[in-house]
Amino acid sequence: MALTFKYFAFGSNLLKERLLLGNPTAQYFDVARLDDYRLTFDSPQDTKTMLWAGAPATIRRCPGSSVWGVIWQLDMADSDNLDRQERRYQRRTVTVTTPDGTTHTCRTYELDGEFDISHTPSPQYKDVIVRGAKQSGLPQAYISQLEAIEDNGFQGEIQVYNQLICQLEKTTTTMTRVRSVL
Repeated sequence: MALTFKYFAFGSNLLKERLLLGNPTAQYFDVARLDDYRLTFDSPQDTKTMLWAGAPATIRRCPGSSVWGVIWQLDMADSDNLDRQERRYQRRTVTVTTPDGTTHTCRTYELDGEFDISHTPSPQYKDVIVRGAKQSGLPQAYISQLEAIEDNGFQGEIQVYNQLICQLEKTTTTMTRVRSVL
């Protein structure tokens, strides 16, 4: 039996297809809430040069606030893969609570340092986060908060986004074919 760890995702890794790009052992575990944190978007550098052409999501301590996300269970074999994917972040250990009140200790990632400049995500990155929140069944009120986040209006190509959309379209086409056969 493989050794595993739990990972709390709150950004683009809410979307299963995004996480599976580099972490093939990831299995959905549950949705959960991280208390006394808020979701924010910031960066220590010019975000136009970043993977998503905008500011990445991160968490920041904020008493009374909460961040919803997904708990994924991964084999330890994917630990280094996830660390590489989240290379701009610092690994953290957090305790999250599932809707039934159960708590779980999970790995998550937080950008190191506070930055004076406020940044916004690209529309493509925001879209992946919102799709992941919907796919995972996060609370509708939280999804509405995500949808209301201002984006930077970037209209260029983002390779990882295009790859994900292509993967989602293939999955939808396959599911449609299976349904029509049944």
